[in-house]
Amino acid sequence: MNPPSSIPITPPGLAGELGVLAFAQKALEAGEGAALVTIVGLDGPFSRPLGAQLAVSGSGAFAGSISGGCLEAALAEEAKIAMADGVNRMLRYGAGSPYIDVRLPCGGGIDLHVDVHLDPATLRRAIELGRDRKPFALVYDLQAADAAAKLVEGAPGDHPNAFVRRFSPAMQLVLAGRGWEIVALTRLAHDAGAPVVVASHEQATLEFCAPYATELAPLQSPRDPPAFAYDADTALACLFHEHEWEAPILLAALRSPAFYVGALGSRTTHATRLDTLRAMGASEDELRALIGPIGVFAAHDPMAIAVSSLADITMRHRARGRGA
Repeated sequence: MNPPSSIPITPPGLAGELGVLAFAQKALEAGEGAALVTIVGLDGPFSRPLGAQLAVSGSGAFAGSISGGCLEAALAEEAKIAMADGVNRMLRYGAGSPYIDVRLPCGGGIDLHVDVHLDPATLRRAIELGRDRKPFALVYDLQAADAAAKLVEGAPGDHPNAFVRRFSPAMQLVLAGRGWEIVALTRLAHDAGAPVVVASHEQATLEFCAPYATELAPLQSPRDPPAFAYDADTALACLFHEHEWEAPILLAALRSPAFYVGALGSRTTHATRLDTLRAMGASEDELRALIGPIGVFAAHDPMAIAVSSLADITMRHRARGRGA
């Protein structure tokens, strides 16, 4: 298994939630200072959800997205002032806000907490938990001007007088197969912020996926696939052209906590696939859980197949209340 050979630079507004925490941690370690701005209240429609965060360094650089560009510059300045004062603060924009020069096109109002008492050890541990795919929460005392966020590992429990920012494992993809479809889907999923494990019996596929994959798993034999670490936020998609490789991988995934198990191919191919899995001992309930053909629309070129497949996987993940 090999690490990615390179990682493309992510624009600040596209940083994932762990990327926002990592930006703040690096700014602190560099001696710049940092603040975390968190949406803690919403009145009416807004482009970002409750709990969305923006990390701001002492220089005014930032990572994350609070409003898609409407407020970030103003928030960076407010965060710099709060860092200079050494005091947490609450901000209000939109309806009821004292900032008459800042208006929200969505209407309504937004409340934000600016935390300037960040603890590098807390951020480091939070990032470790996220990368290990373990849930955690940051608990904020919105009334205290000098309180640091508390890290709670696992279920956060009840905190009636605080704001709880929960972090769940990111949607992860296990992609097995070969060819340009899996390369396109790996690249697209990486750009969408999803960790990707790529398994293939073709060295060229592994090499093309390497810059975008979190992990590479060479396949040695159709009868002996590797054991993947599936959880409730992991999807498996098989994109094989030689379908004898896929059945053992699919059966293991159907018997795992994975929220999505699907495979590429025509309806005729899928019917044959079901017969193969049935002969291997798959139950009818397991077969009903298998998605095929994958995708939300018919597609016939690699990038379109990747877009269709990722849309299908993401839609089903969010329908279960797991996505942001």
